[in-house]
Amino acid sequence: MIRRTVLPALTVVAALSLAACGGSGENAPPQTVRVERASVSSGVDSSGSVSALGATNLGFATAGQLTSVRVKVGDRVEPGEVLATIDDFQARQALKQAQAGLAGQEAQYRQTKDGTQVGGAQDSLNAAASVVSATQRQVDATLRADDQAIAAARAAVPQAEAGLAQAQAQAAAAQSGCVGPYAAAPAAPCQSITVAQYAVLQAQQGVQQAQQALVQAKQKRDVDAAAGKLQVASARQGQVSAQNGLDSASASRPNSLDAAAAAVDNARTQVEIARRNVENTTLRAPAAGTVSALNGAEGEYLSPSTGTSALAPGSDATIPGAAQAAGAAAGAAGAAASPTRPGGTQFLVLQNVAEFQVVAPFQEVDAAKIVPQQSTVVSLDAIPERSFAGTVLAVAPSGTALGGSIEYYVTMALTDTDPRIRDGQSARATVVTATSDKLSVPNSALRREGSRTVATVLESDGRQTSTPVTTGLAGADRTEILGGLAEGQQVVIGGGPS
Repeated sequence: MIRRTVLPALTVVAALSLAACGGSGENAPPQTVRVERASVSSGVDSSGSVSALGATNLGFATAGQLTSVRVKVGDRVEPGEVLATIDDFQARQALKQAQAGLAGQEAQYRQTKDGTQVGGAQDSLNAAASVVSATQRQVDATLRADDQAIAAARAAVPQAEAGLAQAQAQAAAAQSGCVGPYAAAPAAPCQSITVAQYAVLQAQQGVQQAQQALVQAKQKRDVDAAAGKLQVASARQGQVSAQNGLDSASASRPNSLDAAAAAVDNARTQVEIARRNVENTTLRAPAAGTVSALNGAEGEYLSPSTGTSALAPGSDATIPGAAQAAGAAAGAAGAAASPTRPGGTQFLVLQNVAEFQVVAPFQEVDAAKIVPQQSTVVSLDAIPERSFAGTVLAVAPSGTALGGSIEYYVTMALTDTDPRIRDGQSARATVVTATSDKLSVPNSALRREGSRTVATVLESDGRQTSTPVTTGLAGADRTEILGGLAEGQQVVIGGGPS
């Protein structure tokens, strides 16, 4: 790449003596120019390329076989227009699977929402409470019956004791009537002693049985009371378990609903992803533009698109040659040479061919002088008969290693247009870095004498006087004069005093 810096050029003109040897003749009048105010400019220049504004690399998000290509290179397309399609069989099957998964999760959510776990747990708790009440009533009834049996057994004891006393009295009477000085005759009453004694034995047994029945009645009540407590405790444990079941079901229901709802949301997301994958099997134009590169034919297989555009500083235009340079580097790394394809490895490149910018790299010493809004002059090899005015848009904030030096890309907008301008055309851009409208003279009116810069002033009487001058900004054809000359003076071009 050729780079130049427009440096101040002072034309050093040696004083020529026009004396003729061995002859005579008049000197021709010197050529002069007037010292006047004129624009002086200097700048830096570099070679670059024209770049279409808004070039976009397009491709498919997933690999697939091209089923249709509906555009050709050079076609103008509108936003949303279908450019190409790939086989969508797998994508549609994946969408069906995702939709089936969503239906299953929605059914699970409805089942959770309409579930009877809480109602069933409440019914179990109510039943357990009823069991506790019934058990308590049964125990209470049993204990009341036991108390009645105890009361009856307790009442039977005095009755048995009274019968024993009566039997004992009768036995005593029989004994007294049969034995002693006053014993009655005949001796028949004595025969009743055995009967009375037997009655006493019977009465004694009755007392023992009554006492034993009382003890048994009390023992039965104790046993029934203990058993009743155990039954009530067991029923209450069932009630506690039922209450715990209700609490667990009530507490877990919101979480179960949230989990089911989250599963539904996740399934919906999978459906949207699958639907987007189906949509991505159709490539549409994101904006209006012209197809500038197309690398693929119907039936061929494409890899997922991963290429991106290297954008120029402050612009949507791409850095010229970035994709081709990347492709060349990849080919060199693989030790295989291959021709550069338009658009690099991209399936399709869409460009806005109605607006162009110039992108050029400048050496770091030159880039330091460039700022946005500076004027530029651009010449194109393809259109040599004219130049194009422009403006600096932006300077890259970081350098790029090119050809062993650090350079900075500069983006320049063209303010002039021409239908012959094309993306990728070679361009030479000059950025005007300084201007002056003070006194100036052509560079050919100045020369160096030792360490001084001098000009030859033509006086009104025809004399030529060498005058030291102080110069300022030096341009390609004129130099600013800061001192030594006055406006209106005539200075000699290309010569000095004779």
